[in-house]
Amino acid sequence: MRLTSHKTNQSRDKNIPATYGRAFLSCLTFLIVCFIPGISYAFSETDLARLLSSKECKFCNLHSADLSNAQLSGAQLAHASLNSAKLSNANLSRANLSDAFLLNADLSGANLTDAYLVNANLSNANLSGANLANANLSGAIWTDKIKCDKNSYGECKRTSLEGLPSSPEGSPGRGVNTSPWLPGFR
Repeated sequence: MRLTSHKTNQSRDKNIPATYGRAFLSCLTFLIVCFIPGISYAFSETDLARLLSSKECKFCNLHSADLSNAQLSGAQLAHASLNSAKLSNANLSRANLSDAFLLNADLSGANLTDAYLVNANLSNANLSGANLANANLSGAIWTDKIKCDKNSYGECKRTSLEGLPSSPEGSPGRGVNTSPWLPGFR
């Protein structure tokens, strides 16, 4: 009997490396999925198909989607996640982008005429050459991470420290290099 017991312990000892190996691979997979950007933040193919077919995609995940040159005039994209999306030369005229997340999005050359961007987050977005004529930017977070005043149409307007309206013509998204518009900024 003692011999049988000893053989059972030997077979159990042989499974120990396999058990630890599986645990290691599980932990490694978890770490890769959670901590490597781009893997866990891909856009939803279903959301992209819905947007392109109906122009309705509220609360959609379009993170890093390539929508360059897309015809999205009048699209409903309220609360959509468009972080790092490629929207260069896209037609977003009259689009509803209220409360949308457009962090690091490429909107260069995009048509945003009459777009509704109230409370949208445009932090670090590229707006060079974009047409913002009559776009409502009230409460939006601008490319330099500062909030636009209410009644910001066509440009992000802000109130200077002296209480006089001021405009960020020198912000990175406008593509013009002028001095800072707030004292002590930078």
